[in-house]
Amino acid sequence: MIANDFYEDRLDLSARNMGSDNAWAQMPEVECVEAIRCDPRISARDVRLFLTFISAMDRVRDAVRLWSAGFDLFEAHPEVFNPIEASAMPFSVLRARLFDSGVSQRHGPDTEAWRSIAGSLARRSGSVCRVIDSGVGDAKELLRDLRSRDRMGRSRYPMLRGPKLAPMWVRIMSSPGGADIDRIDIIPVAVDVQVRRVTENLKVTDTQGLKLKKAKPEIQSAWHNAVSAARIGGPSGIKGTCAALDPALWFFGKYGCSHCENERQRVPIGLACNHCQLDFPIAAKGSRPGTSN
Repeated sequence: MIANDFYEDRLDLSARNMGSDNAWAQMPEVECVEAIRCDPRISARDVRLFLTFISAMDRVRDAVRLWSAGFDLFEAHPEVFNPIEASAMPFSVLRARLFDSGVSQRHGPDTEAWRSIAGSLARRSGSVCRVIDSGVGDAKELLRDLRSRDRMGRSRYPMLRGPKLAPMWVRIMSSPGGADIDRIDIIPVAVDVQVRRVTENLKVTDTQGLKLKKAKPEIQSAWHNAVSAARIGGPSGIKGTCAALDPALWFFGKYGCSHCENERQRVPIGLACNHCQLDFPIAAKGSRPGTSN
């Protein structure tokens, strides 16, 4: 139901002052990629490099602000997204670029992670490099490569290797990254605050009192079972999988549940909202799906 509303343009976002057409196109990473692709000089590899580096920074962040800052950085300093140039760049220069653009949050560690990822990509070996360079990969191999370490025992892809970002990045390589990825059906929902919010509000799980890290497996399992019993739409590379459900859940949490919680009233955006368990009054009829303000 959530995925159908999301992919079939059946959302009413008028109370959020947003357009209701093509919610998928309003995902921040999708908006950025569409803008980047307007430049004929930009290759598919360039797009996937941009998606990879910015995905690595998506840790407890406002995703919309992060991707917007990332796009501005890509426009102003494309060399930062070139693995060879970024890995050879003086640390202070790279740090300044990430700091000034608003892309970094923990500026030292984020810069270290960016440089480490750039160094690994500059070597152009392994499944991660292959999917970025050639646009082909296998989900299981990609997850394994993301968790790999170098000879010194250091992570080759710090931050990207985590339980939230790893599955999210694999999905992003496919859509909007355009890569052809086998076995993408093994990719679980990438659980973050927004995904947990909509999951709990719909009573798909009850993980109240658990830290997010411990709640993730239960949430992922519940949505995996739901996807197995449903027909999920989405872009061709992820259609019918949790990878397709993931952006729909995030969107509902970000623009649906968060708005209602802030307003202290239920302002539905789609059919799934009929099952919401929030103990708030329902907003005036003019704010409900199928009507106008």
